[in-house]
Amino acid sequence: MTEATSFTVAANPYDYQFTPERTALVVIDMQRDFVEPGGFGAALGNDVSPLAAIVPTVAALLALARRHGLCVVHTRESHLADLSDCPPAKRLRGAPSLRIGDEGPMGRILVRGEAGNDIVPEVAPIDGEIVIDKPGKGAFYGTDLHEQLQARGITHLLFAGVTTEVCVQTSMREANDRGYECLLVEDATASYFAEFKSATLAMMRAQGAIVGWTAPLTLLRVAIEGGSAPTPAESDSVNLPHVVAQLRAEFEAYEEALVRHDVARLDGYFWYHPHTVRYGVAENLYGGYMIRSYRMACAPVSPERRIDRVVVTTFGDQFGTVAAEFSAPDSDANGRQLQTWVKFPEGWRVVSAHVSVI
Repeated sequence: MTEATSFTVAANPYDYQFTPERTALVVIDMQRDFVEPGGFGAALGNDVSPLAAIVPTVAALLALARRHGLCVVHTRESHLADLSDCPPAKRLRGAPSLRIGDEGPMGRILVRGEAGNDIVPEVAPIDGEIVIDKPGKGAFYGTDLHEQLQARGITHLLFAGVTTEVCVQTSMREANDRGYECLLVEDATASYFAEFKSATLAMMRAQGAIVGWTAPLTLLRVAIEGGSAPTPAESDSVNLPHVVAQLRAEFEAYEEALVRHDVARLDGYFWYHPHTVRYGVAENLYGGYMIRSYRMACAPVSPERRIDRVVVTTFGDQFGTVAAEFSAPDSDANGRQLQTWVKFPEGWRVVSAHVSVI
């Protein structure tokens, strides 16, 4: 690869051009305190599953950047153990169940060196990559990131990470004010609130990329490694926010019926057809009749059943999958279930399911 190598991404609102030698990937705050249950994000009352869902995409983006020699930066929102770099107004704002510096399930919240402050293993830094501990939302506030990038001749930045509307947006706006050309990788960023992510993407690229560009990972990969891009109909139909919301609501209602052992409601959530399949921990069920009979005969699940992680993925407005991890305080086992849902005229129905315990 030479200095002259340049790539063009079919980005929004128009093409984004960059040279790998002058480009850095900045992955914002993919740390356990935000992405995993028990951290600060959950303490604020949020469902962390939308953030956990992007981990594979961020991992693929990192692999792409590493293959092509881009500078890679990881950030962590973190504070000194004595909290001398955490303004009282920041620590005291809101009413979280755990505040910055409090002892949580993964150590002290947002404190350097604690387990919760670690970047999740799937996207962890490797030797030679820059790691920035930042005391604020922005990656440039109170850090030497700008100086490190300037020393490497970096002029362009690709952004990923969490959350879209807070730390990612703040960092990208800071970078824009310092003269960097910025692109946000759309499916490698997430918010606890789908509507906040959508609004932020629109604001960033409005008025002729007033803050920067946005593009999905697929188009970035096509620009660098070739291949064909998905058609607009294909790319725009995945995880439509209103469809994801519909299916998540159906799954939550299904879970409520399961815990209440409401067999009639549970039966109604399955497609009553010979092609419906449910594989359980110790049973293989084929067809609506076998599934119904099993439900009527089996014991209720524990009322303490807890859903630890949910990933909802939809394609268009009539098909989706729900993957979930579950556990119960009275058992050492961890469960997993994967459901395939289809929207029929009568509503969303499970057409296949697989439940296992490890």
